[in-house]
Amino acid sequence: AAHRNAALAKLRPEQLPVAEQLLRGGIPAVRQAIDEQNAAAKAAGQLPVSLDALMAMAEDLLPVMNLAGWKDRATAAQNAGRSMRLRELRAVVAASRTVSLDEDARVLARALGDSLTERVTNLRDEWQKRIDGAIDGGRVLEALQVSGRPPEAATRCPAELAVRLASSASAAMSAELPAADWLALLSAVLESPVRRTVKPTGIPDADEAK
Repeated sequence: AAHRNAALAKLRPEQLPVAEQLLRGGIPAVRQAIDEQNAAAKAAGQLPVSLDALMAMAEDLLPVMNLAGWKDRATAAQNAGRSMRLRELRAVVAASRTVSLDEDARVLARALGDSLTERVTNLRDEWQKRIDGAIDGGRVLEALQVSGRPPEAATRCPAELAVRLASSASAAMSAELPAADWLALLSAVLESPVRRTVKPTGIPDADEAK
């Protein structure tokens, strides 16, 4: 929390309670704290605090505290390196687009964005190599199963590889294949990205499947 502490240290005493509420829960937390304070003041027969003045202060402080909070998250992500989960790194990078960045933060955001791109690219390339390798080795079932488990939901199978996989699966699903193996391939096809393009060359005898 080094950046948040540094930001708090620069504030005037009357700004601190508002800033601390912003860090806890943003503008809604500030409003709730004011409501609770005014309810207590009313019960004690005291004058309420000015809602408008405090909310205006909160609006002014919000970008500063948001930036400090993001810098703390980003610094932690950078220090964690590859030990940080990809989903968490993606969330930090996405959050950089919701705050007003200063120059230091822009440098940090670019570095984290580059790291995210590199990791996603490496995972995608490794996934594609596993599919290619399984096809090369004649392990069509394995290739289909791997294709159905991309490193990320948004990862797409390249067109050339998809054509190769669909062709291999179509050829493998022949009438000569034992029914149990044919059905295993069918199950893998249905979970794969090529399920719409696989055309089996044959179907085993129905009596064999019994």
